[in-house]
Amino acid sequence: MADIGQLLILLVVLVGAGAVVAAPLLRPAGEAADPSPTRDDLASLALRHRIAVESLRDVEADRRAGSLDAEAYAGARIEAEERAAQTLAAMEAARVETGGELREAPQRTGGTRRVAGTVGVALLALIVVGSLLPAPLTLANGTVVNAQLAAQQRAEQVRQDAIRKLEKTLVAKPEAAGLVQLADLYLQGGTADDFQHAANLLLLALRLDPKQSDAYRLLITAYIQTGDYKDATAATDAYARIAPTSPDIPFFRGLIAYQGTGDRSAAVRWFDAFLKAAPDDPRTVMVRSLRAEAAGQLPSGSTGSPAPSPGS
Repeated sequence: MADIGQLLILLVVLVGAGAVVAAPLLRPAGEAADPSPTRDDLASLALRHRIAVESLRDVEADRRAGSLDAEAYAGARIEAEERAAQTLAAMEAARVETGGELREAPQRTGGTRRVAGTVGVALLALIVVGSLLPAPLTLANGTVVNAQLAAQQRAEQVRQDAIRKLEKTLVAKPEAAGLVQLADLYLQGGTADDFQHAANLLLLALRLDPKQSDAYRLLITAYIQTGDYKDATAATDAYARIAPTSPDIPFFRGLIAYQGTGDRSAAVRWFDAFLKAAPDDPRTVMVRSLRAEAAGQLPSGSTGSPAPSPGS
């Protein structure tokens, strides 16, 4: 669990971020907006600050997991704290400049404000929940020294570095594609917490860009790998509305039917539809094996029920 000092740091920055996010949402939609130019940047400043706080949380998690030594931790924490302080100061300066009140820019519609507000609140919730989760335990034992563990530690360090680098990019330019890349990095962590965090990031990406096919592929994959077939079905239905001819649709529906609901006949129909639509897809070998198993042509479990790939 996070110690008291870490929680106090997060509390200070989260209170500032919460004030910025909540103020415009509590005001009536029709209220007149101030034409001051700085108001156009308030939503962007709030999102940048929340991402900076997320970076600070990740540094603390890395330290608890043992993937950062004392020197690397000190440098990463100073850098993360400076970014959080800078973004918080920018928000406070903007609020002072606007007389202590936060209003939406004149061009912003009610729908856009609701989406931005929802994304902001969801990101804020991710930060709070993430700060209270236990650190990953897979690489924390520093007494085990062997080649396999060293390789795992190097790979984890590369992943964490990539996460921090991407978060820094998102602070400067928040976008759906960046959230998808960040979610993909979290999925590589392999823990239940990583999958949950990735799923939430992907849902945020889809709020920003409802036609993000990559986000749907990763989201459905995350749901299937965690056994959440109800949400996997709902996400597949939504994906089918924007890409009805994609071979991903029969692929995921086949997996859900076979592994989730146990409807073997439906699974065979969906797998056949996939093989017909994408005979050269890299997933065809796996799908043929699963289809044969669902049809009773192979002993159950002989394919090992491999985890689904997001697809090509």
